[in-house]
Amino acid sequence: MRPAGGLSGRRITAAALLLALAGCDGGAGGGEGAPDAATSTASTASTAPAGQAESAAPAALPALTPPKNRVKTPFPGQASPDLEASLVLLGETVDVHAADPDNPWAVAHGLVARGAGFTLSNGEPAVEAMFERFAFEQELAGKTLIGFPRKRGAIRIEPHTDLLLKAMTEAGVDPALAVQVEGRPHTVGDLWGHSLMTTWLNLGNGESSYDSPNDMPWGIQGLAAWAPPDLQWQAWQGTPMSMKDMTRLMVHVLHTESGFLLEAMEAGGDFQKRGQGIFQYTCGGAHLLQGSAFVVARGFGGEEEREKLRQQGRLLYYRFPRELAITTDSAAQRPDMALILMVQQLKFVGHWLESAHKLAASGLYTPDSAEQLVMAQALGALVDTIAALKRLGAYDNLDTIREQNEQLYLDLVGDSAHALRGAELALGRAEYAY
Repeated sequence: MRPAGGLSGRRITAAALLLALAGCDGGAGGGEGAPDAATSTASTASTAPAGQAESAAPAALPALTPPKNRVKTPFPGQASPDLEASLVLLGETVDVHAADPDNPWAVAHGLVARGAGFTLSNGEPAVEAMFERFAFEQELAGKTLIGFPRKRGAIRIEPHTDLLLKAMTEAGVDPALAVQVEGRPHTVGDLWGHSLMTTWLNLGNGESSYDSPNDMPWGIQGLAAWAPPDLQWQAWQGTPMSMKDMTRLMVHVLHTESGFLLEAMEAGGDFQKRGQGIFQYTCGGAHLLQGSAFVVARGFGGEEEREKLRQQGRLLYYRFPRELAITTDSAAQRPDMALILMVQQLKFVGHWLESAHKLAASGLYTPDSAEQLVMAQALGALVDTIAALKRLGAYDNLDTIREQNEQLYLDLVGDSAHALRGAELALGRAEYAY
């Protein structure tokens, strides 16, 4: 995360950097904890090291190139009255609880679920309000650009680097949209420019604008969304960067961290979830997968990366019944944990629907006939999961849940947004732009 007030980097741990480098020659970069709402103790303000300029960025920003491909899943599912009722409930949850003007993290999820026209509970347009309320100006290489801090006081804004940029680009926000920051006019494209100039990974000393490999997907997807082909740039302290190399790095991390699952799949065996490998990543690695798929679909990376994503496509269908069974079995054995476990199941199913239909729509993975049945089963699992949450009183008592367990409340809101987006993609009602 690049905080307001300075550009000094964070050092990715030696283990994480070695992981990123292993087998990834020539790249420039190189637990499922608080799922989809990761927090950090990092400071929201810092300064560049003494004697170092704040930016060695290029004099001119590249022309922005928003996605031109707008596609729908080639395997749309069938709606049912129960599914439609579930979507209404998810939509009501998003429209009320993700529209909180004082919760930018939730608003980002509302944008992903509802699109660029999402409106806050006070009637303000979400995009413009986020800039006016929370963004800052920063001078970089003679330009006044804009960014978002990690947090402001107790308000979480970007617990993931470039969360709002990623949400806005995925929601279809126009980079030319006029916004106000600190009382002065800007465009949303100025946020992209700030991200570009302050994104770096120095393999020599391990310093990076990212906290860890788990922090990369939102920022790299956000940059790729409006990047011209073959984007290369000079980042802070003159670090040479390219989207191709960042793509290779991120896909490599995804592939490496999924290694034990790929081995189990090839052996026809099962696995356990113990917080290992990909299960250490936000939402079980779903954001790492979706970010990787997006940048490869946008044309960055090469055939090696496309092949790794084909393997991830197979892995999705291998994982689905097994992870679903782990959660349902656990809920049966621990009825006292049923609410928490069903929220985790909502997280899994909703993100799975997003991932499977994004890969299919972009042509990165085409499911066979048996796997297409799993797509249909996933929609059924979503209905069953929401029915279980309703029986547990989750959606009728969100305010009470928030008072008692803020993280569980955030999971319900964020995962309802992802489930709504995933179901709309699965039914062929929503487009995927890349």
